[in-house]
Amino acid sequence: MKIRQATVSDLDGMVEVDRKAFGEYGSEKKYFIKKLSSFPGGVLVFEDEGKITGFFVFEILAKNDVPEDFCDIKLNEPIKGKWMHAVAFTGPTNYKDKISESKLLLAGEKIAKGLGCVESYVPLSKNHPFKKNGVFKFWELNSYKKVGEIKWKCSATEFIECFLYKKSF
Repeated sequence: MKIRQATVSDLDGMVEVDRKAFGEYGSEKKYFIKKLSSFPGGVLVFEDEGKITGFFVFEILAKNDVPEDFCDIKLNEPIKGKWMHAVAFTGPTNYKDKISESKLLLAGEKIAKGLGCVESYVPLSKNHPFKKNGVFKFWELNSYKKVGEIKWKCSATEFIECFLYKKSF
């Protein structure tokens, strides 16, 4: 298995992986193009024998920046400084293989730390489709703690209730 920065040639594979994991809710190619264009260093792929099997998309935000799709934020403590927002994470086993998928997460965190981030946040839907695979346990095993809740605005009329998990670097 190999972890590397994504390129434009990886986009079809990323869409395929996300659609396999999330069905109709998987991301479209234009979403990944937008993320790759805005911050190429924040799109990593997990590759096995030349085939994309997972990916991690993240962005780096200033202390007071909040993604526009975060609504009704309730945090137990304030954001301390520059931070990494884990936007999309789809591993080869959808959280069943916590050890190898942690390597993908750690690769992103290493980049974020190198760019001056002091913490990382990930929103996880309360009814996450991979709850049975241990999605919450995966993040907790990687030193993330539940620190609040948000409503994620996924369309003009649809909101998803999420727990917000944080890790300090």
